[in-house]
Amino acid sequence: MTGRRILVLTHSLSEVDGVGRYGVSTLRYLAPRCAGIDVYIGRKHRGLASDMPREGVTVYPLLPMDHFPFLNLPKLAWLLLSSLPMLVRAARRADVVHSFSDYPMGFVATLVGWLAGRPVVVSGHGTYSVTPAFMPFHQNLLRWMYKHADRFLMGARFALRQVEKVIDPGDAEVVPYGCVPDDYDAFAMRGETPDVPGPYVLCVGEVKQRKGYETSLPAFLRAWEREPSAHFVVVGRFAEQDPYHRGLLEQVEAAGATGHVHFLGNVSEGRKVALMRGCRAFILTPKTSDEGGFEAFGLVFLEAGAAGRPVVGVTDSGAEDAITDGENGFLCDREDVDGIADALVTLLHDDALADRMGAAGRARAEGQTWEKAATRVLEVYEEVLAARARAGGASRGASGGGAS
Repeated sequence: MTGRRILVLTHSLSEVDGVGRYGVSTLRYLAPRCAGIDVYIGRKHRGLASDMPREGVTVYPLLPMDHFPFLNLPKLAWLLLSSLPMLVRAARRADVVHSFSDYPMGFVATLVGWLAGRPVVVSGHGTYSVTPAFMPFHQNLLRWMYKHADRFLMGARFALRQVEKVIDPGDAEVVPYGCVPDDYDAFAMRGETPDVPGPYVLCVGEVKQRKGYETSLPAFLRAWEREPSAHFVVVGRFAEQDPYHRGLLEQVEAAGATGHVHFLGNVSEGRKVALMRGCRAFILTPKTSDEGGFEAFGLVFLEAGAAGRPVVGVTDSGAEDAITDGENGFLCDREDVDGIADALVTLLHDDALADRMGAAGRARAEGQTWEKAATRVLEVYEEVLAARARAGGASRGASGGGAS
């Protein structure tokens, strides 16, 4: 135990989104090593993950915001007026303020730490660390956040490069996302089954443009023409009448593959693990959406590796941090749909190669755990506290020297 008390701000502690999984997984390994962690979250949050740690962590669902990436001035003013005194008091009881999400929560955390005289750490995840820089009102607040936060953490090199293209992130570093490979073994022992036809290729990600289904689905359909027994299984939230989803279904119908593409929606963690362990290959082909959203890392690549399966992704995305081409999977050009289809066919046909790549993915996951990430976060806490102490001592020394 470090003896440090931490104030955390976040918009999610849910298992169905990346920020939530980051938060819960980080808390899991921070809590036993801290004196106490207070978490302030939106009143209408998406629920707490089933593996949310209870001991040493207190959650306060008090903030008048859910996951609203960009606040207009009236909403920001209401958030600050209604919450700032409460948060500043909480910060003064803590040693460090840590925002588990980027903007706007990172701005609020930085302001709270500045007012309370506490060091601030902001964890960024990609899209909302970048896109506010292009919005007139928000760009100034984002720039202020980066200037005044003591440390900015990003989960992938690709994502940090995207930030650096548009704004100076200040004192920034990459603390890679992790996973817990042992959890996958524990879920497997429960005996839950995928309950889908096989052999199948799996994709996990909300059905939206950023996940790149306009690449992965056509690639599968071309692979299916050569391997008609194959199935494509998609795990992730979707809306039946969403035009993007409807467009994907039209492609499936036009190809005559209706019985071979399955949109499951969100599933339990146990079934997700079973689906990953049972697939012949995992695929995700993310892209930058029209709104500027991008896949910063793609935690699911690491999770598929923990399940022992090979992965297929594309360049110019967070997959670059997760895949070593030819080692734990294939890293392809997004525009090369035929090349992506070739990779899928290869993995569908070559069991030995798929198993070898899956074993490499498992080894990678075992070396990139949430425990390792949390250990680095704890080290960051000590570093920013020490830097503040040195700065305070230097100021006192300078004042004393001037008075003598």
